[in-house]
Amino acid sequence: MTLTALLGGEGTPPEPDWEQVFADVLDVALAHDEWGRIIRELQEAQTITLANAHMIERMVLYRVQFERASRQVAEIGTIVKAKRTGVPQISPAWTVMRQAGEEIRILEVELGIPPVRRGKAAKVVKKPKTQRASDAFLRPVAK
Repeated sequence: MTLTALLGGEGTPPEPDWEQVFADVLDVALAHDEWGRIIRELQEAQTITLANAHMIERMVLYRVQFERASRQVAEIGTIVKAKRTGVPQISPAWTVMRQAGEEIRILEVELGIPPVRRGKAAKVVKKPKTQRASDAFLRPVAK
């Protein structure tokens, strides 16, 4: 049995080839930026691991979908007329944006990215006790 090295070392997952996933240059750039930002946040919290690679990749995919849909909503609005009937309806882009936003929120919580969850996911750092003058004065009395 031989051991093979995994790319990414030190528990950092390798970045996917976004050009294989997205055709649009803006989407590739956004995915690359989002990947880097998420990786940096997880490294700062000391919670990054190779096992989270797929979860991080899904979060990046949802963020790109969210951005695409939000640009479309900004252009055409949240209410559009149906092509066949002309009846006003909720824009499909609005629905995609909301669903992607919900998935992003769930994945952020799982990864411990929001500030509220960051403390629960991060490693506990035990700080040394700070010595004060009162510590020398108020000592326990032996019985």
